[in-house]
Amino acid sequence: MNDDDLNELIDAFTAECEEFLQSMETNLLAMEAAGLKERQAAVKEMFRAAHSIKGAGSMLGFQNVSAAAHTLEDCFVILRDRTDLAALEPTTVSVLLQGVDALKKITIESVQHSDVTTPDQTENLEAIAQIFAQFQAKYGKSEPSPVTAASQSPAQETLKLIFEQQVPALFNRLETELSQADEADLATTVTALKQVYYQLSGLAGMLQLPDFGKVAAALSALIDSPDLTLQRLQSDGWAIAQNLQTARQQILEGRAIDIPEISPSPTLPLSPTPTPPEISPSSTLPEISPSLPVPNPQRPTIRVDLERLTELVNLVGELVINRTNLELQESELRGEVKRIRRNIVDLNQFGGQLREEYDRLSFAEWRGGNGNSGLGKLAAAETEFPMIANGKSSPAHAHFDILEMDRYTEFHSTAAEVIETAQAISQSATKLDTLAMKFERSTDQLRRITEQLRSRVMQLRVVSFSRAVDHLPRALREMCITYDKDVNLLLVGRDTKIDESLLDALRDPLIHLVRNAFDHGIEIPEVRKASGKPASGQIEIEARHQGGQTIITVADDGKGIDPEMIRRKIVTKGLATEEQAQEFSIAELYDFLFWPGFSTTEGVSDLSGRGVGLDVVRTNLRTVRGTVKVDSRLGKGTSFIIKLPLLLSITDALMVKTDHNKIAVPLDAVEEILHIKASEVHIAGNQPMLWWREEFIRLVRMQDLLEYSVLPPDAPSPDPLTQEEIPVLVLASTEGMLAVAVERLIGQQEIVVKPLPPPLSKPRGVLGTTILGDGRVVNILDVDDLVGQPVVNSSIAAVSGKVQEMPASASRSPQILVVDDSYTIRQLLSLTLTRARYRVVQAKDGVDALEKLQNGLDCSLAIVDIEMPRMDGFELLRSIRSTQRFAKIPVAMLTSRSGPKHRQMAMELGANQYFTKPYSEAQLLQAIPKLIHQSII
Repeated sequence: MNDDDLNELIDAFTAECEEFLQSMETNLLAMEAAGLKERQAAVKEMFRAAHSIKGAGSMLGFQNVSAAAHTLEDCFVILRDRTDLAALEPTTVSVLLQGVDALKKITIESVQHSDVTTPDQTENLEAIAQIFAQFQAKYGKSEPSPVTAASQSPAQETLKLIFEQQVPALFNRLETELSQADEADLATTVTALKQVYYQLSGLAGMLQLPDFGKVAAALSALIDSPDLTLQRLQSDGWAIAQNLQTARQQILEGRAIDIPEISPSPTLPLSPTPTPPEISPSSTLPEISPSLPVPNPQRPTIRVDLERLTELVNLVGELVINRTNLELQESELRGEVKRIRRNIVDLNQFGGQLREEYDRLSFAEWRGGNGNSGLGKLAAAETEFPMIANGKSSPAHAHFDILEMDRYTEFHSTAAEVIETAQAISQSATKLDTLAMKFERSTDQLRRITEQLRSRVMQLRVVSFSRAVDHLPRALREMCITYDKDVNLLLVGRDTKIDESLLDALRDPLIHLVRNAFDHGIEIPEVRKASGKPASGQIEIEARHQGGQTIITVADDGKGIDPEMIRRKIVTKGLATEEQAQEFSIAELYDFLFWPGFSTTEGVSDLSGRGVGLDVVRTNLRTVRGTVKVDSRLGKGTSFIIKLPLLLSITDALMVKTDHNKIAVPLDAVEEILHIKASEVHIAGNQPMLWWREEFIRLVRMQDLLEYSVLPPDAPSPDPLTQEEIPVLVLASTEGMLAVAVERLIGQQEIVVKPLPPPLSKPRGVLGTTILGDGRVVNILDVDDLVGQPVVNSSIAAVSGKVQEMPASASRSPQILVVDDSYTIRQLLSLTLTRARYRVVQAKDGVDALEKLQNGLDCSLAIVDIEMPRMDGFELLRSIRSTQRFAKIPVAMLTSRSGPKHRQMAMELGANQYFTKPYSEAQLLQAIPKLIHQSII
């Protein structure tokens, strides 16, 4: 077995052990609140998990893992046979949890050090042995059972199961390749036989069967021979297959492998695969988990680079966009076919009119031939439409009466050609209609195939949300024991699928939020009882999908967050004056909770007081384009809402038109679509309100909710609130309900959600973008952001003319001067700072920045590039430090020059911080408050 094969088996073993260990921990935690039957089933599952780890560790040579799992398995035997599970003690669960932790550490150490016994492994092995000794002393020794007896030689029984269930499939493949070998395709057969050999050789090495490996080596020698022919391959190959079959039978019978000389027999069939016996924990054979790292050619697996999966997912999104384009073209084609049919009807009517006109003229000619009164008309008709030469109406048939033989003119021929042309066009239209119907069916089939492809591709990268939260019940239980609190953890949406790459970014934020809820939110039992709450608190974690993103809510029923306490802390830490702090809104106050070093706790404990937890939450979420916000009610509890973009989200959206622009609203956030009269709008102060389902909800215009700028249209934007019939969307989110008036409803459409790529930060109220079938890019609304957002310009009085007013808090936020000659860098940096609630002033070089400062610009920080025209960053820094008015302004250099020489020069001239491009948004935002604080001091 080569190193790659071994590493692949070890990776599978590690993943399997993680699942079994998590299963044991979950079952132990569930036993405390379960009934007798559930506890018995849990013990059985834990026994099987320990038993599987023991067998897998033994096969891969991890003897310490096998020994530790065997000891823990014996503990579960005692728990099953010698204890009263109806009166299970919490201390017993705690001790077993410690044993699971020790086994987990031994597994990690064994994989990292190739089963070389380290001092840590010895310590953990002793810890498990002590747990087993405690169980024996407390509950008595377990009597020998068939399982225990069989476990003394697990390798032999495991060997038997593998050769009964797994090896025959390899032999069947070998036989198939030999029987279907072809001279023209011999190279392909040799490649397939090499794969069979690698699997047989790896199996022999893993199970430590050198004799079986020698038999398999004959296959390698055969296919590697330079003079290999089809006849020799089949002749010697069948002999090798027979030898392998004989060796398998000898292993099953427990005999040593002894291969006699056997003549090749190409027609000798392999023996049928025996039916695997039923295995149970109480049988004499240990159970082999289906996920054990044993070669299984029936279900081969491969390891794929994550970037390739990402490319595949992106291609699926492009496929959906192009399918939407095809659907648009199909709709246009059907419309054109209908238009052609309408024109054909008109053309047929025109042809009929021509026929009637000819018949009228013919009748006039007949009347002229039977009376003098018609001679004038007939002469005029023949003059205008002469008779067709060599036709039925030629002068040779002049002795026939007009009723006895038809006479034709050029007018009749023209009318006939028109009618025939109309019929030909009608036939072509029928064919077009048929093609359009086939096109529609093909598009529907493409839709179904695309949906299946998207579903299958997404399954490659998604895992259950339980993978991110299964460790939290154990952590919460330990905190409850340590700090004498009774808190329950409720997990909702454990089966919600999330991208596997988000797991690492979620684990730390979730544990910090749970610790924060436990320490800051949940009161001690005495306080809860005094306030009329149950003594046991509750923390709820919910995961769900909405509008192309994953929303995770961590809520508690504790005391909530006191805004006044945050105000006092802001003033105490010098982050704002007392007057400024009084003007901060609730949302702005909550935002301070995520600042580095900010904590509402007076003292420092093991759980809180260092101001690190929530800072880690926001920093980790930013790495995966996630956001977090707070909603709290004093005395009721606190909720932290995390939003994460999906890797690929294909969702239904309602397309609307507002302010001359198309906007996509996620359909799952639309509670109801209304068309109301202007008389149904109520006014509360200056705020329009709508009576909906027995309550008043806010009514706002869509354009008042959006903060981004668009190109001014040629015509003024229509105000939806002034229309006779107002289209209204009632939007629902975790923040509540909101009625939004739009200009026009366009219709429902399936869209691909494309989040904005870094370094662009997510704008408020915008979830991402999508590309329509005609190639236009449309913004997708983030309903949660919009519902909780205050609106300034929503009053009826502002209809005639909007007055753009900045929020009161904006004038008090710190102002930052950004100096860079690159327009793109200035815009990106300004966008980042604006989203972080800073005011920004831009300057294109040092001269421009110095002029702004001299003209009275009041800034709390300057972020300066080095290499700029007219005046570079060093010259600007020297001028700022030499001028008394500007000397106290903190200056941070942001440049692509990362060498020590430039850094030293900047520090000598008085720079407060030095950043290099490309900059880290998280590090920059983390450093800015400290720099601004220096200017306040």
